[in-house]
Amino acid sequence: MRKSFLAVFLIIAGPVSANIITTPGKAVIAIDSGNAGKRVCYYQDQAYSLGAILQVGEHYMTCDRANDFETNGALKWIPLEQANQAKPSAQAPDPSVKTYSIK
Repeated sequence: MRKSFLAVFLIIAGPVSANIITTPGKAVIAIDSGNAGKRVCYYQDQAYSLGAILQVGEHYMTCDRANDFETNGALKWIPLEQANQAKPSAQAPDPSVKTYSIK
């Protein structure tokens, strides 16, 4: 009698204790498309475009590309002196280097 009672109890208790919780298969991702394509530098909740110059105390900062190899990448604030040094100067081309132009 005990064995049959125990068997019936286990058969009934198994499905009762199994609590199945379903979750959605895919997460919902929401973005603000109005700000998705903007390339700006932020300072004190103000947006500044590429090339903007800002005075912070006694220092000047310019909004410039974060990476030189990207044409549409992120922007960041760079000290104005560093930005001037990073850009190549306009000097006469080196005669040992061949240059080509396509017309």
